[in-house]
Amino acid sequence: MDGQLSHAERTGWAEAQFGEAVLGDVRRTRRLVKLGAQMAGNSSGSIPQQTECVADMKAAYRLFAQAEVTHEAICRPHVEQTRARANDLPVVYMLQDTAELDYTRHAKTEGLGPVGTGRCQGLHQHNVLAADPQTRRPLGLMYQQHHLRKERPPGETREERRRRPLSDRESYWWIEAIRAVGQPTEDVGWVHVLDRGGDTFAVHDLIRELGVDCLIRARTDRRIEPNDGHRHLFAYARSLSSLGSFEIPVRCPTGSTRQATLAVTGGAVTFLPSAMEPELRHREPMPRQVVRVWEPDPPTDEGPVEWILLTTLPAGTYEEVKGVVDGYSLRWLIEEFHKCEKTGCRVEDRQLTHTDRLEPLIGLLSVLAVHLLDLKYVARDSPKTPAREVFGRDAVQVMACYLRKPGSDLTVEAFWRGVGQLGGHPGRKGDGPLGWLRAWRGWQAFQLILLGAELSATTGTARCG
Repeated sequence: MDGQLSHAERTGWAEAQFGEAVLGDVRRTRRLVKLGAQMAGNSSGSIPQQTECVADMKAAYRLFAQAEVTHEAICRPHVEQTRARANDLPVVYMLQDTAELDYTRHAKTEGLGPVGTGRCQGLHQHNVLAADPQTRRPLGLMYQQHHLRKERPPGETREERRRRPLSDRESYWWIEAIRAVGQPTEDVGWVHVLDRGGDTFAVHDLIRELGVDCLIRARTDRRIEPNDGHRHLFAYARSLSSLGSFEIPVRCPTGSTRQATLAVTGGAVTFLPSAMEPELRHREPMPRQVVRVWEPDPPTDEGPVEWILLTTLPAGTYEEVKGVVDGYSLRWLIEEFHKCEKTGCRVEDRQLTHTDRLEPLIGLLSVLAVHLLDLKYVARDSPKTPAREVFGRDAVQVMACYLRKPGSDLTVEAFWRGVGQLGGHPGRKGDGPLGWLRAWRGWQAFQLILLGAELSATTGTARCG
């Protein structure tokens, strides 16, 4: 009784994700599969809480102490499966972002670097999450790499930083990720979706070299070839007439939401290599479509909403521009993944003594985070499906008892609402959708209820090893 989805029963899921991992010894692979199944039943617990006995706990720590048990080796089977799924679809969006993992409180962990303002210690995790734009659901991780931020020399000027080779800059992380993802098979389209951190000429140049598509939020007011009298990107984008408008909910600084009317427009633009980048000055000018999304009449007490996007996708009509905007909105899925990692898997609470041991554990938890993220979308996409078809029979019976409803009548929507109630979400119409914090509080509370039910029904003594 584990409360997981029946289509991804814990042991079967772990075998599928880690069974092909090459760790130097098949016994290590078997241990990884067993540990993955245990963690899937208690994603936010510590290793002692997740393992079934002291022997399993010690075996888990020994596993991560082996030199052959690396982050790359643990993640490889999952990444290869994601690539195969991505090559089976006509279009896949590659959502890319960097997350800061803060381990400042773990003073004994060695191998960390500065994060945040530099006063904290941790890792920078760069991810590429593949997503299906039709279902708007994650396919899996295509890439994950941890980086250490280099300390800046005291007194280093902006010009001196610009003279650094591209490979020595943090912006190169985006280039490494795109190059590692590579190219799709024939007749498959990949669209790299990046926020402002990925808006560098070097990134655009690599996209052009690989022949893939991109959708990037503009950070720099670039020089462009003269266009309607404009010589800079932002002024040109803001000069374009609206092609139409639509409404979306926008979160206010107070935490509430409001409906905002956004206008959209688009047009062709060609921007020039940066004169301040010696390695890029010789590159050809970059043709792109620019899309602007903005709020014509924002509230007086709030800043206006505005996105300026650069893309290789068509953006000449309202339908095309709206499609670009919808595609960029998929980027928030990787933010959900980061929340799932940190809240659902408690990745920042892990206390191993060195990053050589910590990173393989993070890799395992990241694969689990993708699985947990998919849980939320199953509940969203199949709300009226009988819960017994999605969740385990025993879990449905326990939830039905908690909700005081017949188990045969329980839907996925009602099951997930019960999880929210356990996490403190009232579930009223005005309360909004269930967020990650309360979802995983409720999920872990439900795991304890399941454990109690299982212990109550168990006869005999369980053995571990």
